[in-house]
This record gives sequence, structure tokens and C-alpha cells, in this order.
Amino acid sequence: MATDARLATGLPAHPKTKKLIKRLGQAAGWNLVCLILWAADNRSDGDLTGMSVEDIELSADWSGEEGQFVAALVAVRFLDGQEGEYLLHDWAEHNPWAAGAESRSAKARWNAAKRHHGIAEADRLVPEYAAIRFASSNASSTETAQTEQQSSNAPSPSPSPSPSPSPSPKTLPAAPSGAELLFDEFWATYPRKAGKDAARKAFAKRKPSRELLDQMLASIREQVKTDAWRKDGGQYIPHPATWLNEGRWQDETTVTLSVQSGIDAAEATRREREARDKGAAPPPAHIRAQLASLTKKFTGAMA
Repeated sequence: MATDARLATGLPAHPKTKKLIKRLGQAAGWNLVCLILWAADNRSDGDLTGMSVEDIELSADWSGEEGQFVAALVAVRFLDGQEGEYLLHDWAEHNPWAAGAESRSAKARWNAAKRHHGIAEADRLVPEYAAIRFASSNASSTETAQTEQQSSNAPSPSPSPSPSPSPSPKTLPAAPSGAELLFDEFWATYPRKAGKDAARKAFAKRKPSRELLDQMLASIREQVKTDAWRKDGGQYIPHPATWLNEGRWQDETTVTLSVQSGIDAAEATRREREARDKGAAPPPAHIRAQLASLTKKFTGAMA
């Protein structure tokens, strides 16, 4: 998360800004600034994936007709993409410091973990920075290998000894990172399989630990029992990216039992009780005699 954002001095006079104001009025310029500042604070990479049109307009403090502000941003190209996958145009170029906020934060947390626990544990605790390290290491290895290959192609004295047959290099597939394994587990559990790339981005932004993922999975298993998620074949289950972006695992879940279910349960209990009473053994003879005597005395007293 960044605490400030860069606004170019030429923003007010930029053709895009003038077109936006011409379409929506002077206030739209301020709404644009509000959106930029909100993104720097909450979506420092400029990626608005998972946000609806309403979400974006609320972030920009837009109070006009719903959808009008976002439509104008797309038309003048302040926004790229489509609904649910919008990106602020050339965000990394215009706000490089904000765009790098998450990676700087991840690096700082990784360095702290390394000082206390070592490299392996730091990679486990901060998988997003471990992935960056892994990618950087692979790039360096590839560059070194290419340099060595070019050197080996230089003329060599004759004869040039070489093993026969020449061993062929084997490249092992890269193991999935801890973050990818956690996301795969989330994806396998979430019932609505839609927008996987958007869900992956939203999941990465949450930087979930094992404990947080367990909380998410437990919440999914409870919410899938609710009427809202079961209604009309599950068409009202939120997209996974929306569910993650809105922190919906923290929702209070109420599972409603139908009246018929209650009636069925009561009927089953009644039948079980009748079956138990029918199968019960009669009382012993001396108990029956005592009951008969008491009944006789009671009847005589009432006469």
C-alpha cells in the first residue's frame, strides 16, 4: 500500500481529461483524482480486477448516474479492459512508486523473516517474494548458460575430446510455489468455477497464510449450505474474485431449515417412539397386581 500518488502537472490540460470533463462536467476531474488516490492506497498495482462498475464509482466518490463515470473513463481510455477486469491505463508508467509498493513490502517482510528463520522459512512465510526471487534466479541462470554456450562454440584445439555418447541435459519442471498450492486448494473447494485468472489475482492480493486459507475453506463449506447459494442451481453464488475482494469469508452464515424439514423430523421422532412403546415388555406380575389393587381402592373411594 502506498501513502501517496503521482499526479502529472499536465493532467488538467491532457486531452483525455478535457474529454472527460466535457462529457460529465467539471466535477468529473476531481472524481478522477479521487480514483487515482484510492488506487494508490488500495490497489497499488493499478489492477481493479474483481471490482464492479459500482465499486469503482464509489471509490471515485462519483454521485452521478450509475455506470456513467466508468463508461466515460473507458471511452477516453483512462481505464482499460472490461467489467470485472478493469486496469488503470499505463499505471506503472505514471505511478511507478505506488506500483512497486507491494513488492517492496514483500521484500522487507522476506528480509525480516530471513534474519530470524533463514532463507527456506522466509520463502515459506512470504511466498509472493519467493516467487520473484525464483523468477530472477531462473533468468540469471538462463543468461549464464547462454554465455557459456557461446564460449563453448569458439574454435578448440584438435582433437577435441568429448564423451561418447554426449549426455543430453535434462530440465526438471519447476515446483509450484506455496502460494500456488494454496490457491489450487481454494479453487478446488469453491463451488463456482468462473474467472480463474481474476480469482488468482484476488487471492494473491490477500497473501493468505495457511491459517487464513483454512478459515476461508471452513466458511465456504458453511455458505454452500445456505439458501442464497443453493437457490436456482447456485446462480447467486458470487464470483470467486468478488468473494475474495470483499472478504466474504467473514460473513455471518445462517443455515435455514425449511418447515417441511421440521415436520419430517417430528414425524420421524413420533414413529420411533411408537415403535419403541410397541416393542416394550409388559410389567412383571407383582407390579400388575399392585396396580390392580390400587385401581380397585381408588374406584371404591370414588363410589
